[in-house]
Amino acid sequence: MLADLPATTLLVGDCADLDDEVDRLAALTPLPTIWLGHSLGGIVALHLAARHPDKVAALVLLGSNARAGRETREDRRIAQWAMAQLDGLTALVRDDLAPAYGLNTRAQSAITASLCAQAETIGLMRFERQLGYARARPGLLAPRQPLGCPVLALSGERDPLCPPLHGTEIASLAQPPGRGEHHTLDGAGHLFPMQQPDVAARHLRRFLTSLEQGAI
Repeated sequence: MLADLPATTLLVGDCADLDDEVDRLAALTPLPTIWLGHSLGGIVALHLAARHPDKVAALVLLGSNARAGRETREDRRIAQWAMAQLDGLTALVRDDLAPAYGLNTRAQSAITASLCAQAETIGLMRFERQLGYARARPGLLAPRQPLGCPVLALSGERDPLCPPLHGTEIASLAQPPGRGEHHTLDGAGHLFPMQQPDVAARHLRRFLTSLEQGAI
């Protein structure tokens, strides 16, 4: 999405507990950093900002949410884990996740293939831990935990997993008011970073420019 900007890609799922994972990630940087996360990656970044505010200069959250795990479907997580164990991660992505994300045409086969490769890189152990993070996360909305950094939240208009309301909730946590912003990408689903990378990149570049200029 922003291949010309310096960045480090981190996999989540090294630790069994979400707080331990957040502590591990925070220890990787001595300075406040701009953290970008998609879906569960955004959830982990949110909790990192709440637990280690000194390590976060800003947040960019794509198709994510600040809700507690108990508010999301546990039966779905159980079914996904059973399928991953029985048939493997590639089958889970191809036969379950891809259709749920709307990747049901030949033109989208390259995205499905990329997701399968990512899943194999993550592996079963990390995937099980990621499901645990999603299940156990307390959320930041009740009680509200304000975020003392600028926040950009992007949502897909047609995302059934993290609809635009979730992005609005995330942006509202930024304090003082005005440091959080939310934008909905028209016609986009949960995988808009892969399906509409240019649109997402424009929002991110504008946000980063505003940070450099001290406008937020």
